[in-house]
Amino acid sequence: MTSLPHLASIGFQHRRLRELGDGWQILETAGVDDPPNMEAAVGAAAEWWKAPVFGAYVADGCAQIHGAVANVAPWSGHLPDATDVDCGMLHRPRVSAGDTLEGLEARIVNWGAAAGLTLSAARLRRALRYRHAWQDDGDGPYIFQFEQIFELVRAFGFPVLPTPRPYAFDPDDEHFAEVTSGLWGLAAQARSAARYRAQGVQSDVAGDWEAEAIALELDVYAALYGDGRPVAELAARAEWIKSAYRAAREGTPPPPRELIVRGMPVTNPQRIMYDLGPSMVADQLAFAREQRDATPNGSYPGDPANGPGIWPAALSDISPVIKATNAED
Repeated sequence: MTSLPHLASIGFQHRRLRELGDGWQILETAGVDDPPNMEAAVGAAAEWWKAPVFGAYVADGCAQIHGAVANVAPWSGHLPDATDVDCGMLHRPRVSAGDTLEGLEARIVNWGAAAGLTLSAARLRRALRYRHAWQDDGDGPYIFQFEQIFELVRAFGFPVLPTPRPYAFDPDDEHFAEVTSGLWGLAAQARSAARYRAQGVQSDVAGDWEAEAIALELDVYAALYGDGRPVAELAARAEWIKSAYRAAREGTPPPPRELIVRGMPVTNPQRIMYDLGPSMVADQLAFAREQRDATPNGSYPGDPANGPGIWPAALSDISPVIKATNAED
């Protein structure tokens, strides 16, 4: 990874890799809740690569974006409304009070200049302001936050985004889904239990399958682009984990519905996973079977993250944005 001159990272609905040219890549990673301080991660990556890094994380109806260059403090911004300090999501760091779209645009422009990119003025303005300037336009599109993030990437000088690199195999097929499913899989259950044990909330002994489930999930996603791991070997490990899990559960009561955390009763996520996991994984498998033949590379029909985007008329606009004078360091 140290050979990559730049990285753009988007927390989105799966792990997909795109080659943008000139050494740039987008890695879309799975995310189910607000990340633990992505700004710090972006800053650390910039120091590691000694190159500019842009990161974004989509959290339901909003998103937070981050930029960093080596030896300079990273910046953050909130979308679609830069001033929405009470959006309801637990962003880390919290949205700064009093921020403006103009200030956010200035930081993006400065970051683009440090990254050596030629930003499109029209695409950047539209990507940042669509909900404010075009929300009353009956002919204008409504875009979700993950679409807005990809429009920002297009404004950075990548107007036509390529199709994601195909997986070497499907990480959500019948072999792996029960282990790798983001919210309901055995790996997620094992990580949750480990956190509670570390906090002293649970006192049970970890099952043999738990560490194996976490390790397999990492190995499955490491192998998606062909790192030489035999898929049959990964599938055999998955079958062992599922069998070991069922054997450990046989004859034992389900997890309690509540746990005591810091003296207060809280809903036990282990019980939710125990009750709903099988049906949710079954639904995931059914949906994957419907989509697999048509979109084997992980995209889907009409995917706005591919191609020229929502405003293709702006393709010819490559006018650079003049560096704003009120940009913050």
